[in-house]
Amino acid sequence: MSTPRRAFIMSSIEQYLAMVINVSVIATMARILTPDEVGHAVTGIGIGAIALSLREFVTPEFLIQKKDIDRQDLSTSFTLLSGITIFVGLAVFAVSGEISRLYGSPELVLFLLLFLLSAVAETISLPVIAVLRRNMSFGALANMRTVALIVYAVVTITLGFLGFGFVSYAWGTLANAMVLACMTAYAAPYPISSMCRISVAGWRNVVAFGRFKGASQAIDRIYETVPQLILGKIISMSSVGLYNRANTICSIPDRLIMSAFYAMAFPALAAGVRDGRDIKQAYLDTLSYLSGIYWPGVLLIALTAEPIVNLVLGPQWHEAILIVRLLAGAAVFWFAVIGINPLLLALGQNRDAFLSSFICRSIAAALLCTASLHGILAMALSQFVAMPAQMIISLYFARRHLRFTFAELWGAIAPSMLVTSCSMAGPLAMLVANHGNADTNLPQLAATLVLAAAGWFPGLMLANHPLLVEVRLVFKTLLSLAPWLRRNSATTG
Repeated sequence: MSTPRRAFIMSSIEQYLAMVINVSVIATMARILTPDEVGHAVTGIGIGAIALSLREFVTPEFLIQKKDIDRQDLSTSFTLLSGITIFVGLAVFAVSGEISRLYGSPELVLFLLLFLLSAVAETISLPVIAVLRRNMSFGALANMRTVALIVYAVVTITLGFLGFGFVSYAWGTLANAMVLACMTAYAAPYPISSMCRISVAGWRNVVAFGRFKGASQAIDRIYETVPQLILGKIISMSSVGLYNRANTICSIPDRLIMSAFYAMAFPALAAGVRDGRDIKQAYLDTLSYLSGIYWPGVLLIALTAEPIVNLVLGPQWHEAILIVRLLAGAAVFWFAVIGINPLLLALGQNRDAFLSSFICRSIAAALLCTASLHGILAMALSQFVAMPAQMIISLYFARRHLRFTFAELWGAIAPSMLVTSCSMAGPLAMLVANHGNADTNLPQLAATLVLAAAGWFPGLMLANHPLLVEVRLVFKTLLSLAPWLRRNSATTG
């Protein structure tokens, strides 16, 4: 099995486990906390995330792109990352009292303190994670992240049951960061003491890589959080909780597919650039793979929004159902956006990576912030403008460097349209048979998912989709991991 393919499989396994754990936390906490309390947690996380986005200006990810790294690079990365984290942490904590008064939430002070302490712990793990990603050590990385995530889940849910309220999330985040820091320090492919030495000798390499990456990350955080912060101040914290959880549910296919892709895309594409491989074809293949899985996923979420919301969040979150449907429908255009940043970074086009992110996010943030003044329904509807705009801009920047034609682009995604149609045929027929009533019980939801899967695989064969090769490879891999199946197969033969 090739290294990029193995990396994707390992990243996918990690993402599947992470999704199961995160959904378990969300489902449990949704029944412990009210939408208002969840809104306070989302606000605290958003404020911390915006402030800590400054760390991306000295991101350790420059270690992935650099042809050769030494201990001086590691020390510089740790020194700059620690310095900015401590500075940002002290600055945010200094104004945390004013923030808590602004939102009428005294517990936000403690929440922000714990969240910032977790960021300090991350200064040990982040450089090590970058090196492990560079080395394609996704198996070890998946194991460590999964263990840390389990700790997060246990701490968060336990404290939630004990009445710690939304601050339970902050304690869980701190526990996750500390456990991950300890494990990465142990698993580091170099003495951790050498990394923790104070040095700024290689700061130019860090800043040269991070200046555009940091600006892009800051814009991403503003796009993701500022509209919700406005919503929480002007409308209500309950609206923040509803919108955030609706967004979380409709992003399940994103977490399953796109996150796994992004975790290994930059290292794999960077290795391809160093080795002189055909990056254009790799990018077009990636669009084909992603659209073939992602489109059926988000449309299925839109179709089954009501039973999924009831199952994951519970009846008190009924208002989120329409928002899930709208966000999932708009997400069809998102498949092309996720690949542009790792592509441009791998090509060394950091400036264009920043520009594409800046233009996309600026348009989307302006639309969302304006819509947030009118409530969560307006925010969801605005995504039908924001998402297509981001897709067009991302494809423009990709085409600028890879020079693919529109015919080549169509050839990459057209088979996925047929696959999506085949996948959705069964669920739509079931909806018609149910007289258009989308409120199904669990057995009907399970039947809908089975029908979608039953249509998806024949769709791959009918369209002769490139994913068919990968699916067969996965089956062979699973067969190789199950000795009893091999014996049965050999006996039958």
